[in-house]
Amino acid sequence: MKNRQKSRTGCRTSKPACENCLKKGFQCPGYQQRLQWSTKHERPTVVNTTGPDNFAQLVTAASASIVKTASPAGNPSGSDANVPAASPTTPSPAAAVSRESSSAPRSATLSPSPPPSSFTLSPPPQSEAPVEDGTGGDGGTLVPVARKSGGLTPTNRQQEPMMFQQVVDIPTFLIEHWFKSVCCSWSAFDSQTNPYRRLTSTLWNTSTPVFYALQAISAASLVERLPHVIKDTARAAPRKAAEAIHKELVAFSTGYRPRFPVELLLSLFCMSSSMCWMESRQLGQQYVRQAHNVLKILDRQTLDSESQELLEFFKGCLLYEEALRSVVSEEEIDFANMLSWVEPTDQGPLVAATPHAWTGVSADVFRLFGKAVALCRRSRTRWRHNDGTSYRVLQGAMRDIQEATVIEESLLSIDITPVETSLTPDTASTISTDLYNATQAYRLSSLLQLYETFPDLVAKRMPDLADQDGTILWSAWVSPLALHVTDVLRALPVGSMRCIQPLLCLCAGSGLRFDRKVPLGRGHQSFLLSTESTAAAAIPTPTSGIIADTNSSLAATPGISENAIKTSQARSFIMARLDQLENSLPPKPIGVAKQLLRAVWAAYDEEIGLARRTHWLDVMSQTGLHSLFG
Repeated sequence: MKNRQKSRTGCRTSKPACENCLKKGFQCPGYQQRLQWSTKHERPTVVNTTGPDNFAQLVTAASASIVKTASPAGNPSGSDANVPAASPTTPSPAAAVSRESSSAPRSATLSPSPPPSSFTLSPPPQSEAPVEDGTGGDGGTLVPVARKSGGLTPTNRQQEPMMFQQVVDIPTFLIEHWFKSVCCSWSAFDSQTNPYRRLTSTLWNTSTPVFYALQAISAASLVERLPHVIKDTARAAPRKAAEAIHKELVAFSTGYRPRFPVELLLSLFCMSSSMCWMESRQLGQQYVRQAHNVLKILDRQTLDSESQELLEFFKGCLLYEEALRSVVSEEEIDFANMLSWVEPTDQGPLVAATPHAWTGVSADVFRLFGKAVALCRRSRTRWRHNDGTSYRVLQGAMRDIQEATVIEESLLSIDITPVETSLTPDTASTISTDLYNATQAYRLSSLLQLYETFPDLVAKRMPDLADQDGTILWSAWVSPLALHVTDVLRALPVGSMRCIQPLLCLCAGSGLRFDRKVPLGRGHQSFLLSTESTAAAAIPTPTSGIIADTNSSLAATPGISENAIKTSQARSFIMARLDQLENSLPPKPIGVAKQLLRAVWAAYDEEIGLARRTHWLDVMSQTGLHSLFG
């Protein structure tokens, strides 16, 4: 039987029954083929989920018909009868278009604001109430929740059906988050006239680079708070934005875009300032340099009044961005770009009636600040990279001192006068005061950095403050100036122009050095004031004195100088202010600033009583703790 063909239709001799059934008296069923499904050799296939062109309209019509036939449980009055519902197996319109909206901007008619980030099927459960995003936005933003298949959070102790889940479209949610939270915290003075808000509201759904740049900056602001939801988008959006920006740059350079390149400049500045939000060491220098080249070309063209106004606005943005990078960059091209800004022939008011929406502080002050820090950075880089002294090094050092002298004279000669702003009449006085304090803080910080790096500037003006070796007594000049900057920063509320405050904290903290060891506290740094003794001064009010009443007894303690108490209180305030900013701004750059200040202060404390003076920019280079602190 091994090689014989077997019958599949029953017994050959006793069809249709078999002999065994006949002997036993059974009714023979005969041979029956049994079909059994097997997945052993199956291959996965891609299912085309794209529905008809009018799929969203069909779903809406079907949902409306379902609502008319039955009202949801727990709503017998039918007050929400107009709320559309969908069947458990039907995706919502937002989910149906999620792939399309994430791949390209919608080419619909211009709208002043983005559409809702979700197709609301019913009022959200209590656990999904609008949540404050922590960035001080105008209102709460619904945070997208990644759900597993299954149950919902009950509302009013009643289980809601599957059809009442809220589906969030991530790209649209990120665009919404930009307008509600990121734009106001990213700008020093945000309003409906803010060019960033006004321009992006008309370009986000028609311009590919703007569409992806807004997604990238919003995702970067949320990646630390919603890592599981935003992580993939935070990685993909910058890449798509870079590709779109490259195409726009090619079109601009070839003359294909004859009009003013608003979309290109918006995208470049969005990307340049938000790269460090995801990776603290990413400075976005490539975007700033591209913006520098574009604005340089536009500056040589004849523009209409509207384009000229936009050009001046973006030049202010570029000046601020290059000033930020002059603090952390060691590349000569960044020093050259910052120092190439020409001083204006006629200087306008340093506190303008209509301040710059993004930077707030006058461009004249930021230009002097950026040049001062660029000189300091270049000088420290030159000395750090040259072990020996040569004629070339000395010649460069003398050139830096000459340029620093010119900047110092400009900083000392300017007069900052408060001016009533024209933003909001009800808060004009408060805004004017805050703008005045911020302008003064940046002016004083510029002088502080010059005096820390070039002590010859003080020796030339105040010969009595020089030691026998020609160095300046830190406690007699630099420390009082750093304490004064801290006092000005105290008068600036944490919620006012917060995006430009981290750099002020860093500059003020760089000058807080103890003049001698203080026998207080415990641990390896026993000369520092203990945390408990300065806890009350961590968050002082603007009207509080330099020395808090709670610590007045410390002033009478033997061996403790007044400078030590003021320095310790100033350090505590700087760290407390950075803690507050870390909760309302992207946290990674603020965290780097806190680590850097701790490292700088530790280096300062190790040098008490020694002749050497470590520069805080050298500590930054040695530790690699650098980011965009603004």
